[in-house]
Amino acid sequence: MEKVKLRRIKGLPKLPPSGIPTVSLLSDTDLQQKIDHEIKMREGTTKLLAASKHPNQRLEAARSLLCSNTRIISYMTELQRRKTQEVLGQSQSNEGNQLPCRAQISVSDIRIPLMWKDTDHFKNKGDYRQYAVFCLLKVGTEIFDTSMITNVDRSMTDITFEDVVLFQDIPHDFEMKVEVYCHKMHEELSVANTPKKIRKKISDMSGSVGRSVGKRLSGLNDADVIGSMVLGPRFELVAKGTLQLQDVDDSVRTFDFELEKNSEGKVHELPLFGNYCCRVAAVPDCLVKPIVSGYLNVQEDDDLSNWRRYWCVLKNLQLACWSSPSDIDVAHPLLSIPVTKSTQISDADPRTCNQAHTFLIKTVTLQGVSEHTLSADSTDEVNKWWEGFQQHLLDQALWKHACDEVMAIKPPTKNKMAFYRKSSIYDDTPLRERDTVSDSIVGDLRVDDAQLTHMLSTLMGEASQIRGTQSTQGST
Repeated sequence: MEKVKLRRIKGLPKLPPSGIPTVSLLSDTDLQQKIDHEIKMREGTTKLLAASKHPNQRLEAARSLLCSNTRIISYMTELQRRKTQEVLGQSQSNEGNQLPCRAQISVSDIRIPLMWKDTDHFKNKGDYRQYAVFCLLKVGTEIFDTSMITNVDRSMTDITFEDVVLFQDIPHDFEMKVEVYCHKMHEELSVANTPKKIRKKISDMSGSVGRSVGKRLSGLNDADVIGSMVLGPRFELVAKGTLQLQDVDDSVRTFDFELEKNSEGKVHELPLFGNYCCRVAAVPDCLVKPIVSGYLNVQEDDDLSNWRRYWCVLKNLQLACWSSPSDIDVAHPLLSIPVTKSTQISDADPRTCNQAHTFLIKTVTLQGVSEHTLSADSTDEVNKWWEGFQQHLLDQALWKHACDEVMAIKPPTKNKMAFYRKSSIYDDTPLRERDTVSDSIVGDLRVDDAQLTHMLSTLMGEASQIRGTQSTQGST
């Protein structure tokens, strides 16, 4: 990483001490509200699971239950961590510290290759195993699930997810967990979601999540907590991976999976290759949001008396200059001064300028050395700009290659109930004749099954909308 050179800046940026977790944007009240919402979601989904008759409805309900349980445990763990720090007096204050900006993180083009035996895939001598598979992506307390791919069998050489998952307000030191869950289709009467373990975790943590929510959790009996989950499909964690800042790239890359083993020390029978592909894109806020703006005077043509006044905005590795604020949305900048990792900012030489509150911006580019002398209107203004340059260079130093350019962020997709079959990228060159499979089985459902499916879709849609609204309010 190139060294960031910044001279004479008042109050150098202070980074959080190593080992101190990044402060979450959610308050304790927000977390308790999220727990309460997920409890309601779980209660409603449990009732739907008990009433569901079609296998696909039961799969979707079981997946929704697993996701709700995972979120509840995540929220409660975070609350417990905060209360433990508060009791031990380890609360870390960030007042006076300058922290790097946050970013949007997008995950798309998720594909998981499969490795069937040659007798299964090529010679058509394998059994008729079928699986339902989906993924969970987690960063802190933010947890998203992909659509579920059903009827995964030996005719598929890879599992492809069309989902685009978008995380907001993520710190530079993020660690994203990617988990793959699988259910064997012909085992419908197994215990779902390991309810005893979930029950124990919730009971252990319910005392530290607030009086109202804790009372509601700890007061539930086994029938309330487990409900009819014992009648639902069981999804097993079969593989997990980790994504970090170093994995951010504008193209699809391949990453390693850690295959999970059961109590017998064996991996799941789903023939995972041990790798997965996806595109992880990041857009730090410093590239799309102004760091600081205001009027500055720029010296032109090395003439001590020739100064021009601009409205300046520091954003996206440059100081963009317009005649007035009204020109920003209708015209290109009249002057662009690069502010990159190779930028030096220092006091201007008083022998070469005759104005107060001046500073020099010097940047080495491929075209040569760019130098500009600028002046602010007052001491407060020049200090504001110094702090802005500090922040911008700190953001670039810690976000590294993610700040080199603005990556394309695809709009997030809504989680839909997948009652159709996903095909492989190799279907364009099939190895054998395949039976025609209907794209949808919704038409085969009875009237009451269709109503249940609609209820589950509505419930899941409302949950996504509420989570999105709460996330927006939290970031505000």
